Amino acid sequence: MLELKIDTDQPNGIFENNQQVQVFVLIHNHSEKSIGGQLIWQIKTDSGSHLVENIANINLQPGKHQNDYNIEPDLLGVGFYQVEALFQFDQGSVVSDQMTIGYQPSSLQTILTRESDFDNFWTDTESKLQQISPAYKLEHQPDLDNDKFTVHLVEMRSLDNLKVRGWLEIPRSSGKHPALLRVPGYGQNMTPLNPPFDCVTFSFNPRGHGNSDDTLEDDLGYWIRGLDQPNSYFYRGAYMDVLRAMDYLANLPEVDVEQTAVWGGSQGGGFSLVVAALRTKTRYCIADVPFLCDWKKYFQLTQWDEIDQWLVQQPEKRNWTKLMKTLSYFDTINLASRIRAEVLMSVGLQDPVCPPSTCFSSYNQIKSEKSYRVYKTAGHSLDQSHYQFVLNWLKSRFGLFCN
Repeated sequence: MLELKIDTDQPNGIFENNQQVQVFVLIHNHSEKSIGGQLIWQIKTDSGSHLVENIANINLQPGKHQNDYNIEPDLLGVGFYQVEALFQFDQGSVVSDQMTIGYQPSSLQTILTRESDFDNFWTDTESKLQQISPAYKLEHQPDLDNDKFTVHLVEMRSLDNLKVRGWLEIPRSSGKHPALLRVPGYGQNMTPLNPPFDCVTFSFNPRGHGNSDDTLEDDLGYWIRGLDQPNSYFYRGAYMDVLRAMDYLANLPEVDVEQTAVWGGSQGGGFSLVVAALRTKTRYCIADVPFLCDWKKYFQLTQWDEIDQWLVQQPEKRNWTKLMKTLSYFDTINLASRIRAEVLMSVGLQDPVCPPSTCFSSYNQIKSEKSYRVYKTAGHSLDQSHYQFVLNWLKSRFGLFCN
């Protein structure tokens, strides 16, 4: 009988300082009768803390109705908010919808969680990586070639002497080319891209992903493997894997070392920030809906059974304090200030997996040239138009045109 949809005229759902914050609800009364009830507006922080409620008695005639709601400017500080509209019928049932909006997210402040030995930890870890010979191996895959690119399987050794692999596509055209490192989301298998322009492309799988070797604890989710201490944590090795991949790509004779980029989504978005932070000659960094950002806030906004189960398995030695200490070494908020690349970050405003406030926590630490895109209705996946935008963005930065 009744449909209800909340929205805002702000194209990306983000409001800036002194801008009127207005949302509206479209209500469709599909019945042939009037419907009486209460329209209830609720505003909460993104962590669910209640801020305000507004209630109005309304009578809906058959057809379409719009109800606007202006949020008092003094109510919102910097951050993200949940706005919910509920229609409660006179007989008690409820129809509702909600959306997240943002207010001045680029001013969001985050307290860093670096331990005193943070810099030494990464210096020591990279030193251990350099002690392992990469033993690069390149195998041409003629069955995967096309008229524009040759395709190669690349194999190398990384931290813990694990063997990791990826797919290298080299343009047939002569000369040096810009280069793109593609890194995967959580559990994703990277495969050749067949790029739409002349660019050396390395689609890389770190440990546990695709055609790369796994760790010994392959029955556990990546983010809880070795979580008891930083030196055993999964992401210590995974971060070194993607750094070794960028080192390989940037040193290829076909690559213009001044024109290197890294691109990934979710976990790959976090990897992209890490590569840009620890390989500061990287020229461009594209981080889509990045994971591995602001763990403290992340666990205030999300809940994961894997983490809860990991804690209760050994309660005598595991607790939130120790957990957060380990994670702090891998939190991109603590690395982002090192980035010198131009950064493009994109987020889904309705993303429950990597909430936008966590993404902005890392983004706001970046001191280099940067920009962001917010997709108002998107969750943890972005549609094809976004990927076309990124390809065009890369082409413009690389000075290339479609073939």
